Amino acid sequence: MHKPVVAAVGAYRRYTMNRTLFAAAASVVAIISTSAIAAPPEGKPLSPQTRTNLEAAMHGEAYANLKYLRYADQAEAAGKPALAKLFRASANIEANEHFDREAQALKLGGANSANLEDAMAGEHYENVTMYVNFAKQAEADGDVKVAAMFRQIAVDEGTHYDAYKAALAKLSAR
Repeated sequence: MHKPVVAAVGAYRRYTMNRTLFAAAASVVAIISTSAIAAPPEGKPLSPQTRTNLEAAMHGEAYANLKYLRYADQAEAAGKPALAKLFRASANIEANEHFDREAQALKLGGANSANLEDAMAGEHYENVTMYVNFAKQAEADGDVKVAAMFRQIAVDEGTHYDAYKAALAKLSAR
């Protein structure tokens, strides 16, 4: 190898290592800071706008988590394990730190029966409305493969609905 190439490879390795160390340090700081900042004070209800903002933030964090995991898989497949590690570390923070703190602030979740009913409502909407409409629109736009994918996913959502409904019936029977 020529000296400029060796220097560039070395610089890239140092850059990659520094990015990985930064991500690890950020993870530690985030975990430590989480214990001090979790949920709003008890007794004071959240304003409607704050609730809306928390829900939007949680959607963004969940999307970022899954997107970064996909990027990590692509980096791994391209032979870039350090980059994959960076994406996975960021994905972990998005889900297990940011989303979790926002969910606590929103007081997301409750009794198992209420959680199942909420899950059923979401899956039913996706099964009979959202994906059906998405499929119709995609087909009208000539995106036939995507329309077929939306229809298949709608079926999956119906399966999820049925599973939650069965779990709720079992829970209620006890």
